Amino acid sequence: MSFFRNNPFTKILSFWITGLMLGFYVPQAKLLLVIICIILAVLVLAKLKTKTYPFGSYLSAFYASCFALLAFLSAGRPSIPNRNEKQHFVATVLEYPTEKTNSYQSVIQINQADSSYYEKQKIIVYLKKDMSVLQLKPGDQLVAQARIQRIQNSNDLFAFDYQAFMANRKVYYSTYLPTKDYQRITEKASGIPFAAERFRFQLINQLKKHIINDEQRQVISALTLGYRKELSPETRSYFASTGAMHVLAVSGLHVGMIYLFLTYALGFLKRIQLGRMTFVIIIVLLLWSYALITGFSPSVQRATVMFSFILVANSLRRPASIYNSIAASAFLLLLINPNLIFEVGFQLSYAAVTSIVFFFPKIELLWSPQNKVINWFWQLFCVSMAAQIGTFALSVYYFHQFPLFFWLSNFIVIPAAYVILASTVLFFIASPVNWLAAALAKVLSSATFVTLLLLREIDQIPNSLIENIGISALQLSALLACLIAGMFFIKLKRKEFLFVAVSFFLFFQIAAFSQKVALFNQTKCIIYNSAQCLHLINGRKNYLIYAENEEEEYRSIPHAIRELQLDSPTRIQLDTCQNFSTPDLIIDKRTVLFVNQTFQYKKRKVNRQQTGLENPEKNDQQSLFSDLAFKTTIDSALEKGKILDFNNLSVPETFIADF
Repeated sequence: MSFFRNNPFTKILSFWITGLMLGFYVPQAKLLLVIICIILAVLVLAKLKTKTYPFGSYLSAFYASCFALLAFLSAGRPSIPNRNEKQHFVATVLEYPTEKTNSYQSVIQINQADSSYYEKQKIIVYLKKDMSVLQLKPGDQLVAQARIQRIQNSNDLFAFDYQAFMANRKVYYSTYLPTKDYQRITEKASGIPFAAERFRFQLINQLKKHIINDEQRQVISALTLGYRKELSPETRSYFASTGAMHVLAVSGLHVGMIYLFLTYALGFLKRIQLGRMTFVIIIVLLLWSYALITGFSPSVQRATVMFSFILVANSLRRPASIYNSIAASAFLLLLINPNLIFEVGFQLSYAAVTSIVFFFPKIELLWSPQNKVINWFWQLFCVSMAAQIGTFALSVYYFHQFPLFFWLSNFIVIPAAYVILASTVLFFIASPVNWLAAALAKVLSSATFVTLLLLREIDQIPNSLIENIGISALQLSALLACLIAGMFFIKLKRKEFLFVAVSFFLFFQIAAFSQKVALFNQTKCIIYNSAQCLHLINGRKNYLIYAENEEEEYRSIPHAIRELQLDSPTRIQLDTCQNFSTPDLIIDKRTVLFVNQTFQYKKRKVNRQQTGLENPEKNDQQSLFSDLAFKTTIDSALEKGKILDFNNLSVPETFIADF
């Protein structure tokens, strides 16, 4: 097809992603890929002299299988041992410490250690709260001794997989460092990344000097410099619930603004001798410098690589296909780091830009307003709609919500992003002149204040956010396949793509219906690692049985309610509830009868001398479920962080909870 001939990297990328997925999820496929490559190589050699049909098909299939095999070999997660051992080590600080509730957090890279295994490993380090910690800078060298352990998850069901999240960044271990156990030495590592990080910190300090309001400064730092560590959960929440979170993450939008500004400001270079090459070199260097300062997020990497390709192609008088540039940039990034394919930002970034490029022109043609202002708003609306088409499935899968007024928030945040980004650049340029920097800071602060005020108003609109949407990985795959097939049908006008799109949509509906049926018939029991309660589930009805009146809403419980599509739970405190009766749950003194399963429990006493705690009564209550172990009449046990599915039990059983 002409589309693939004109955009060869789209084919290369598809083969590469196929190989990566097989490498990560089907490691047994290696032998099959090798056999396919050998068979196709033999077929190509057999037709090499005559090059008669189907030589071309054999050769294309051979190239495709080779790309898939190479991607397969580059994929796969390393086997990381679950070590927990004390080490003496010398390390380099990679990030400025960030304040947490009980400590400061940073990332270090170990240069030398007692065990050579840890050398070159990146480690999350938690530092005791001390003023000396604030003196640490990227590039500083530390001599320390500490116990290094594998990053652990909470092991609660449906909880965020922090271990896998950090493994994608090639960070597998963490440690805690009290002030007495480390010492900063005078040697400082040199290098462009360290210099860029220190430069960004200087810029943030300039903002702190002139912008007093913490929230405004945090938003400006995130929007312009990619520094989001100080953002409060409340600010993140209403940006996310209004569909404006993409503005806080430095992305292609920001790189595109800078690209347009630079091409306009430096356009005069094209008119002088050797100016075109100078124009390209300067803009590429400035774009990559900005990407470096903002922390090299996947979206910034994608945009910077893509704009670099477009610049180079235009300088060579070879018009670049936007689809080929997008695919080439994705291929290059995945070639360097295959784990990027699991980054949510990477996926959303490429889905958004591809969808905008494809759908924006088609949506824009639906209306052509004559008024320039109305036309500008219409184009902004079209961009928002086009981006949402491509990112809808991924957003729902990862964030479990959909903001209905995303288009309205984009009318605010996209113009605001232009104003704030431009004002911030001028502010940094004018920072040596104190009165001018102060004046620009007021403009910047006012623009941010108005933006935040309007977003809060949108967030307060009733029913502006659909929450607790749960779709499975299988449903996500079906939706994405349906979207891709639909795009090919619109582009190529071939009915087989329409058939494929409809088939995947029907598959999505069948998967959703099957999931609903299974959830309506579920009878389960969950005991959480972090939450001090039992969760009894019958269809969509569910009961949370607490040891005492728990004021804290444990994060793992809403996750389970969303994923299992449950109604609002009925909460029961054991110490105050002697008798409780519904058709599926009966509580009588120390016995709980749920569906056809029996739970018996007793209170375990805590020895004050053994625990060494000041308040043994409080500890006794908190221990009711923290050390809970279920034992059945056949002496089996229910582990924490696991689901006991009553549908899989052949006979009713009695569970004894020893508190």
